[in-house]
Amino acid sequence: MTTPPSEELTPADVETYTDGRLLASDPETQRMLDAALTAARGEVGWHVSPVVTEIITLDGPGGCKLRLPTRKIVSLTSIINDGNTVDPANVTPSAGAGWLLVLNQGSWSHKYSGVTVTMQHGYTAAEAADWRQAILTMVNQMFQLVVTGRPDSDLASKQVDDITYKFGAAQALPGAMPILEGYDLPTRGFA
Repeated sequence: MTTPPSEELTPADVETYTDGRLLASDPETQRMLDAALTAARGEVGWHVSPVVTEIITLDGPGGCKLRLPTRKIVSLTSIINDGNTVDPANVTPSAGAGWLLVLNQGSWSHKYSGVTVTMQHGYTAAEAADWRQAILTMVNQMFQLVVTGRPDSDLASKQVDDITYKFGAAQALPGAMPILEGYDLPTRGFA
């Protein structure tokens, strides 16, 4: 019987992935995991996984379409449009674009910070298995950079006394890009 993965990646996941080369108890493992997650999430523009509840305030686009910074809405809890509560039943997520909300009656605010949405969104660990693999691969590549060495220009930090060399996650992003691109926020063709 296999144990399902925890929803957020942990240093224990890194230790398992690297066959014990990186120990869960080593603070550097957590630092590299945090750096990889931050770099990947920054690249795609949202957190991706796990599923979280989040309150997001957006500039109102006007019209009937509102694009949310997510690729997967699990549920909508609360919507405030220009100070007025919107019944989530009055909003339809687009069937072909899970990040797009269509207001059935009326229009979205046109004001800056005019719309506040409370939603549960993101992918479960099982749904984002490739995302998790990409993050673990990035951590492993960061570790390999330390082992094989890189020029000082690749260092995210450097300390001479007590020898601290830390390579950033940016050097590990290229190998993960084919997977990360599938989680990018859409930027063209939608309101």
